[in-house]
Amino acid sequence: MRAPVDAILVGCVLLLLALSTLMVSSASLSVAEVRYGDAFQIIRHWLVYIPFGLLLMWAVSLVSPNSWKAMSLPILIVALLIMVSVLITGQELNGATRWFSLFGISLQPVELLKPAVILYIAYYMSHFPDRLKQLSSGLAPMLLMLGTALLLLLLQPDFGNALLLAAVCFALWFVGGIPFRHLIGTSMVLLPIAIIAVVVAPYRVQRLLSFTDPWADPFDTGYQLIQSMIAFGSGGITGVGVGQGIQKLFYLPESFTDFIAAVMGEELGLIGTVSLILIFAVIIMRGLHIAMRCTHAFERLLATGCTLLIGISFFINLAAVMGMIPTKGMPIPFFSYGGSALFGNCILMGLLLGIHRRLPVTQNKKARQHKNIEVTA
Repeated sequence: MRAPVDAILVGCVLLLLALSTLMVSSASLSVAEVRYGDAFQIIRHWLVYIPFGLLLMWAVSLVSPNSWKAMSLPILIVALLIMVSVLITGQELNGATRWFSLFGISLQPVELLKPAVILYIAYYMSHFPDRLKQLSSGLAPMLLMLGTALLLLLLQPDFGNALLLAAVCFALWFVGGIPFRHLIGTSMVLLPIAIIAVVVAPYRVQRLLSFTDPWADPFDTGYQLIQSMIAFGSGGITGVGVGQGIQKLFYLPESFTDFIAAVMGEELGLIGTVSLILIFAVIIMRGLHIAMRCTHAFERLLATGCTLLIGISFFINLAAVMGMIPTKGMPIPFFSYGGSALFGNCILMGLLLGIHRRLPVTQNKKARQHKNIEVTA
């Protein structure tokens, strides 16, 4: 027998999408009215994306982990080729070339690249465990693949997703048994490269400086962060009420995408923000719990990678909108408006659900019995 669908993970996703529908609707009506002449255009699109995303999540969960393992290299090659293609034929927006326009919908290839990289690393480390102790045959091939992916991201440019992908890969290498000395040596080489990538781009330097002191330039580089802080401060404990927020009315840019957490903080207050954190805490704990119960290295690494991609994306966004780190332009999974991001996160969640569905039921029972014994003791 196999385990049923993980009701906790599915419930968290549905709850996030329900909250998202509420907050995207509240944050986008005025913007859509001015931008498109139709106040409901943005939320109407979101209500179309959501069922397609859930269908994609369900379809991905039906595919066995062994099939994903066999397809990992072809999927990675396709994802890298699409990343090259977007640099040549993609749509430029705000100085970045990250999108394809297909039937009037903007799609970001990075949302395919992220699961493709995780699939390949899980495949390589589980298929060649005897190579992992050697730098030339263990870390080096994966590092070459990651370096190619990061280069394509930086050419767009997309520094935020590059950092995210690098962080998750290093975490997987650590968990998968790559020698610590190899990881330290690689970090010492990559850190100067990352610093150079920041310094050569003036807008990244401005983001860093505005993060340290947004009030030094309140009408330019520090404007967005200041408006976000005002939104959180205005919300207090219980918020001003859904639909009653002020910052979304053209004070806070990207109010229904990257900075939707600030709108929620203003309208639902600290209670809403804490609730959002708790939902993602449950997703992370549940995903890592599934990973620990896996008996095969590929499934364990894949579950860990999917969980980290979703969890770290959330915390990067929340930390940025609260002024704890420089702004990264990264959406909150299942919460921020955006079709590409939704589809990419549904793929990650589908992989995680597919792994859970193939855990034997007896293993679930043993885990519960062991937990009950510990509680009794």
